[in-house]
Formats: sequence, structure tokens, C-alpha cells
Amino acid sequence: MSVPTGLEVTVFDEVFRNRPHERFDALREQDPVHTDRVLGRVLLTRAADVATTLKDRSLSVSPDNAAADTIVQRLMTLQEREGPRSMLSLDDPDHARLRRLVTHAFNARAIEAVKPRVRDVADELLDAVAGQERFDLIESFASPLPIIVIAAMLGVDAADVGDFRRWSKGLANVFSPIRTPELLAQLKDNADQLSAYFERAIAERRAAPRDDLISAMVAVEESGDRLTTQEIVTMCNLLLLAGNLTTTDLIGNCVLALLRHPDQLARVKADPARLADAIEETLRLDPPVVQSLRIPLEDREIGGCPVRKGEAVTTYLMAAGQDPALHADPLRFDIDRADKTHFAFGGGVHFCLGAPLARAEAEIGLARLFARFPDLALTGDPIERNISAAFNGVKELWVRP
Repeated sequence: MSVPTGLEVTVFDEVFRNRPHERFDALREQDPVHTDRVLGRVLLTRAADVATTLKDRSLSVSPDNAAADTIVQRLMTLQEREGPRSMLSLDDPDHARLRRLVTHAFNARAIEAVKPRVRDVADELLDAVAGQERFDLIESFASPLPIIVIAAMLGVDAADVGDFRRWSKGLANVFSPIRTPELLAQLKDNADQLSAYFERAIAERRAAPRDDLISAMVAVEESGDRLTTQEIVTMCNLLLLAGNLTTTDLIGNCVLALLRHPDQLARVKADPARLADAIEETLRLDPPVVQSLRIPLEDREIGGCPVRKGEAVTTYLMAAGQDPALHADPLRFDIDRADKTHFAFGGGVHFCLGAPLARAEAEIGLARLFARFPDLALTGDPIERNISAAFNGVKELWVRP
């Protein structure tokens, strides 16, 4: 049996898109530190290797440090090479500085304060589908919920939320390894519109601060250091892109798992507090983010295998959560699983800053959904996975309330 490589280990492959565990199992058994010479990357599928790599502070996330023959350099456009970088692709000390300043505004207090709004938004969205024989859970609930919530946190006018949703969807394939001129044009157009919107909003907040996240980031100061306008724009873009798409997929994937496992759903209905367990098990088995990147700054070994300086090391977060060396019967969805260790939010210094918000939105949203529609069921319509390079979710999820 040949080792999966190249596009076989991307969402453009039907098997990987719908049954990724088959590719992960093959790689784990045959070549767990696999050099993919087709796309120019090294693939990690063992939990131990992924965990060690994510925590290793000597590794870089900056594309500037990737070798010329890697997928990272092949995909970078001139705009991406010269444009501003988010925390996702910055190393310390730049990453640490930005994260420290942003955390002053995007903190536990801000997330706690938005929880009542999450409940209200969830109820409003469910009101809109009440009485319908069937509805698409993604389009009607899982997608608009996090967008409306983050828009409220940022202080975006309600009338502009539709634009936000369009821009967010338009940027979903920013990590795609297949970049047509049409896709590049679409990505640039959405990014430009989004950035222009935030630049205007930041200028307004500097003149007249409000009680919102943009104003808080404008006001942040530590030892004379402040966030620049461009840094705030980049952070707003990151919150919209990374936060919305991933939370949509988390909600959709969790509902799908529970509806496909009525015994697990019965446990949740009997004790709604068990939703937290269902969410963590979804994050382990079917996480919204498939992979993460690290780049060695010198030749080294990973999992006993040589990896050269500048290599694009792809840590498969999903494969790690499904590793039988970490979890017994790893493909079984079981909210009673004692150890739900997962890597859905990455790890190390780059652990996802938005993880608490994603968990809160999913738990509150799902609680309101199943309380409102206790007999929620799948309609039997085909379920098709999104073709999105880094994100993992379904295009539509048709249900009966």
C-alpha cells in the first residue's frame, strides 16, 4: 500500500475530505514523519510528535523562515510577503508583544460580559426558524451566531453584519494550496474591503471611544507601548476569520455528532451540563481546525526522523486527537471518555487566544438549540464537507426541529 502524499492529504481528495482517518492511519502506520515532496512539507500524524512540536519554542511560525521549495513559499503572494502579519505568523518577541497588548482588551472579563448577548442572539436566530418544517442549521444558526457576536463585541453596526458574513466566507480559502487567479482576486477584494471598514471604525473610535473591543484595543497601553492602527486592523481581521469560521464548524460538527449518536444526545438532554463534554469530544474527534504550521530554524530530528532547516512542518491536529496511542477506540464519539485530550486549539505560546470565546459560544448556543428543539433530528439530506484547506466543517446541515 502506497504512502498517501501530495493532494491525497488535502481536502481536494475525496477520501481525505470525508474519511480523513483513513489517510491519517496509513501515514501513522507507514511513515508518521512523512516528507511530502509533491507539495513541499513534512506531515506529522502521531500525537506525541504533534504535542512536542507545538510546544517547542525554538520552532518558527513565520513564513519568512520557510525554504524556497516548501508549500509556504510557493503559495505566498506579493501582498502576503509585504503585508502586515497577524499573531498566527509572528514569532517572539513580536508575537509576545502583540498577544500581551491584545489580551488587555480581549480578556476573560470581555468574554464573560458578552455571554448574555450570545444567549439573546441564539434565541433570535431560533425564533426565526421556529415553525419551519426543516432548516439548514449552518446557514440559519451556526454561521450567523459567532459573526453577530464578534460584531457586537467589536462594536460593528448591526446593518453591516451581512457584509461581515460575506467577507468572512470570502476569506475561508485563504490557506488553500490550489490558488487560481480568480481565488486570489476574491481573497484580495474581501481582505481590502474588510481592512478599509476597520480603518474607518478605528478612526471613529479614536475620535469618540465606545464601550466595545475596538475602542479597548485603541486605548490599550503598557509601558508606553500601544497597538498601531494596522495592528488593530490585523487583529480584527484575525478575530473575524479565525473566530467565526471555526466556531461555526465546531457548532455544526457537534450537532452532527450528537444527532448521529442518540445515546450520547440522551445523556446531554438528561443533564445539559454534559454539553461541555460533548464539545470537548467534538474538538478531539472532529475539530474545526485540521492542521498547524511550524518551521525549524536549524536541521533537527522530529520523532526520530531528520527534518531540515526551513521545512514546512504540518502538525495534523485532527490526526493527533485520533491517535490510538493516545485514545482507545479513537474514532468512537463518546462524551463519557475520561481523557479527552485534544489539540484543536493548537499548543504552546500560540495556543488559540479565542478558545474561551469559542467554548462559550458553542455551549450557550447548543444549550439554547436543544432546549428550544428537543426533538431535533437530521432530515437525511446528503452531508457534504467544505473544501477549505485548514478548516473542517460541513456545507449544510439540514434538520427538523
